[in-house]
Amino acid sequence: AKPPTKTVFDGVLVDAPCTGLGTWARNPQARWTTSPDDVRELSAVQKSLLQHAAPSVKPGGRLVYAVCTLTRSETTDVAAAFSAAQPDFVPDPFVNPMDPSAPAGAELTLWPHKSGGNGMYIAAWRRRAATVEPTIASEPTAV
Repeated sequence: AKPPTKTVFDGVLVDAPCTGLGTWARNPQARWTTSPDDVRELSAVQKSLLQHAAPSVKPGGRLVYAVCTLTRSETTDVAAAFSAAQPDFVPDPFVNPMDPSAPAGAELTLWPHKSGGNGMYIAAWRRRAATVEPTIASEPTAV
């Protein structure tokens, strides 16, 4: 796929549109306006955004996916689909900012009842560094 820009970047953040289930504590009315169809539609948008952003990450660069929702369809399912479709991206562990002593992981779910804030999901990948194929000089053939 062609990058959305002509430039490639060291890091790309995809802060994708989502159902916002992680913000229900401060937006309780959303409980009555979010439907399963919204989850399905936004999951497809999220997968597409990641696929379109991937070519803009240079080899060795990082891609981060973040949403303020907690549905499996918009979190771990999106990350798994991206990993399956993009073998040149590998999970890239990072420190949990809410608990720096916890083991680093490539995925993080911030639960509102534990963090005291919004619920969020974050996943990170590192694009494999480009490998250079060795060139073999060919000997001239005798005629």
